[in-house]
Amino acid sequence: MKNTVLKMEHVTKRFGGLTAVSDFNLDLKEGELLGLIGPNGAGKTTIFNLITHVFPVSEGKIEFLGKDITKSTTDRIIRMGVARTFQNIRLFVNMTVKENIMTAFHAHLKSDLFTAIGFLPKYQKEEEYIQEKTYELMKEVGIEHLADYKSSSLPYGLQRKLEIARALATNPKLLLLDEPAAGMNPDETLELNQLILRIREKYKLTIIVIEHDMKVIMNICERIIVLDHGVTIAEGTPEQIQNNPEVIKAYLGAGDEDA
Repeated sequence: MKNTVLKMEHVTKRFGGLTAVSDFNLDLKEGELLGLIGPNGAGKTTIFNLITHVFPVSEGKIEFLGKDITKSTTDRIIRMGVARTFQNIRLFVNMTVKENIMTAFHAHLKSDLFTAIGFLPKYQKEEEYIQEKTYELMKEVGIEHLADYKSSSLPYGLQRKLEIARALATNPKLLLLDEPAAGMNPDETLELNQLILRIREKYKLTIIVIEHDMKVIMNICERIIVLDHGVTIAEGTPEQIQNNPEVIKAYLGAGDEDA
């Protein structure tokens, strides 16, 4: 039986009088690829923000690898092995592709300041390791030929890939992807599907995907949770979700932006 990676029990988030997420429950197993969908204002990104403690939980409990992280800081949660990408891409625009990824590695350096300043052997070894792993990740997502380009000069689809590579540099166990296919054309979306499946297998990841492109969700996710106005209205396999009348009703006339 697979271990539980993420457990959310009766999680609720209120902003004043507005309930953005209501009594959300999740038991996410190791290696699972879960889709989180819902129309405009459903609360999907809010759930990511609660997992990473961008927002504090109003009620409920969150556990990661059996440890209570409900009140943990964002930095600690990242160090424990949670990584995410964002709805609005957040790259260091004045840094190169390579530098963006190396920065994520440097956040996990074991060398102290004295070792780094003195460029002592321990630090040199870590730097060599980071250079090697950075190239490996660039190659993994297909951007190694753009290593020295400014990240801001990349087309939108390649920026998305860079953001995924940077997330992988933190050595995560849980990867949260917030609309990774946004702005991509059909060919890029197909490549993205293949990339997500490949990195899950290679890096032994558990993944949650928020996505409005139903082709992505239906093609790669084994299980899907559907939110509407912060409430879970359906959960099941892609086939079950496609045929669920509550889901069809929720999406009728829905927009494309999450709140």
